[in-house]
Amino acid sequence: MSQNYSVRMANKLSLSDRLSIVDADYGRDFGWHVLSPAGDPVAKLSDPEFTDTFWTSYVVTPIAGQDETLTAAFWSVDCHRIRNIAFPCCLVDTFGHFNIATRRVTLRSAYIRVQFSWFDRIRKPLWFVRRWPY
Repeated sequence: MSQNYSVRMANKLSLSDRLSIVDADYGRDFGWHVLSPAGDPVAKLSDPEFTDTFWTSYVVTPIAGQDETLTAAFWSVDCHRIRNIAFPCCLVDTFGHFNIATRRVTLRSAYIRVQFSWFDRIRKPLWFVRRWPY
């Protein structure tokens, strides 16, 4: 599944859902499920912390005995697919590294990409004016 698919799915959400995603730091604050190759959740990512430009750190919590998610070997593969907890239609391909001591994974590109039309900006002008400086 490509990033373009995820962008298309996110942009099919209602305007209020897209605004909610942006208000939650592009979905980061909702948390993520790490998916197995079969698409089943194997870990939950929570407690986001900004670490560096484009990188966000999360606490890894294994789901149902999936303790391999707490190893560096699990995170050493090139790409992981994560699904947003609040908006399960939003899948993201991401990569990063795991710190065994802190049980945190640092990921890049772990956010939901949403777009707004000019019509959206006319419908909710105060929200966009409030967000403009950011």
